[in-house]
Amino acid sequence: MTTLAHAIFGLALTLATWRALTQEWPDQLGDPAVASALRILVPFAAAAGSALSIAAGRLGGDPARSFRHDALSSFGLFVGLAFIALGPAPRDALGLAAMLILAVRLIPAAWWTIRFGAPPLFVFALCFSAYSGIAAWRVAASNPLGDQVFYLLAADRLTQGDLDATIDPERFMALVGIPPQPSDVPMHVANAPTGPRQIQGYVLSALIAPGWIVAGELGATLVIAALAALAAMQMWLLLGETVADPRVARATWALFALLAPFTTLAAHIYPNALAAALITTGYRYAFTARHRRYALAGVLLGATAFLNPRDGLVLLALAVFVFKSGRAAFTRFALAAGAVVVVAAVTSFFVYGIPLPYAGYLVWLIAPAAGLPPESTFTFYLWVGLPAMLFDRAHGLAAFAPWLFIAAVGVAAALRADRARLLPAAATIAASLAVLSLFRYWEGGYAPPGRYLLDVLPLAAPFVAYGLVRMRTAPLRAVAFALIALGAIATLAYAAVPTTALNTAFDDKLQQLLDAMFGASPIGWLPLFQPITPDWFVGAYLRAVPAIAGVAALAWIGRRAVARE
Repeated sequence: MTTLAHAIFGLALTLATWRALTQEWPDQLGDPAVASALRILVPFAAAAGSALSIAAGRLGGDPARSFRHDALSSFGLFVGLAFIALGPAPRDALGLAAMLILAVRLIPAAWWTIRFGAPPLFVFALCFSAYSGIAAWRVAASNPLGDQVFYLLAADRLTQGDLDATIDPERFMALVGIPPQPSDVPMHVANAPTGPRQIQGYVLSALIAPGWIVAGELGATLVIAALAALAAMQMWLLLGETVADPRVARATWALFALLAPFTTLAAHIYPNALAAALITTGYRYAFTARHRRYALAGVLLGATAFLNPRDGLVLLALAVFVFKSGRAAFTRFALAAGAVVVVAAVTSFFVYGIPLPYAGYLVWLIAPAAGLPPESTFTFYLWVGLPAMLFDRAHGLAAFAPWLFIAAVGVAAALRADRARLLPAAATIAASLAVLSLFRYWEGGYAPPGRYLLDVLPLAAPFVAYGLVRMRTAPLRAVAFALIALGAIATLAYAAVPTTALNTAFDDKLQQLLDAMFGASPIGWLPLFQPITPDWFVGAYLRAVPAIAGVAALAWIGRRAVARE
């Protein structure tokens, strides 16, 4: 009876919010896209929150408590809805209200998941609900700029049975509101032997094509949200297999799955969520799962041959460690991965006329189109790219996800406790950082921060978990809390104001927003690794010194704790 009453309550709540938003007042907000997003997002948050709470109550054997928590969260929903209805308010304020409504509705299910644990499918449903809500607002508040528009254009062409990557100016204008720029052609179109083809390949465009057919850009973005939720679910399993304390494992999962960059890239149309899902799942089956399935791991990691050479690096790095697992294991892994790579090469032959994986990138490197800037691919400036990815004010981890540096405390303990299973993850992350730091566009271009790092980011989760275990004293807990709080603020800013997440190498929108919110940005002291002036590197490296010293101190604390044991 409690579950039935809860279901009736959830249905009534959803219908009430839907009815409230079908009235004319959302149209008076002045933006049809915002009105449409609110009409989708708020009833969805109401329904998803109740559905997840009902499921949590049934799974946990305490439906009454789940009902109470869901009812309490409904008050937050109505407070947010009242704020929106009282308007008019700026779009950014509406975004903040919408994201808080989504958060308050999902908090009961998220709290139950972190507190007691949950089946993997429930974790997937929770993440997909969160990412879908963020995606709905992103589509309304931000155009698919950067590479996103080209994945959409390719998906549209695929629905018509065409691989031609020639940019359609009218379609481009309809999607992003501006005409294509001269640099768009050399950066996204390869002059392959078979004709103009998309440099980045067609796998992601093929995956989002069904969503594009059903619901346009929103449908395509929801496919990305589902892929990100799959990656988050696999990360949940990875942490359960590698971290002894379930509470620490679940708390660590929440940091990765519910904060940027995961939540940000789950709402933007990029292939990194797909890569993270493939790499995390393949890693589990090769190194951490109770029952190793090397052939399946080879298939999953081999599928990175359809994505990007950066992901192919992961396959090579992990193959070295699989080789150490034994001849039989490596044979199964290598044959499976090799078969998928061959399929990728055959596919490239039919699409590009070149029987090699990553054919679009190969054409781009060998015969680049006119209009590319000098040093467009590699600069080999490791001493610039590496500290920039870590500490840059606009695109570095210290700006949007400083809590990841908790891993510095846990690396030594993790490798000592479980070296065989976690050393491949540490080596893969290190290799990825080293290679990415050689890129001219180490920041990922006009894209959300951490775009390139997301592919291997779940592999860092066990090290953060071990770091949290080591941060036991009050000062260290205060440091961890501050780092996590900064990451949560950045996440909320990216979700409520999606344009904040899109920066060129010289933009700094997050700092500007934090300046407006607090009067002084807490990340304003970080360096900006861009050649704005001839002596830019002097100020950049001097500003980086405190950040480097802080991370070094955390690593020293972790190593000292291990040495004492």
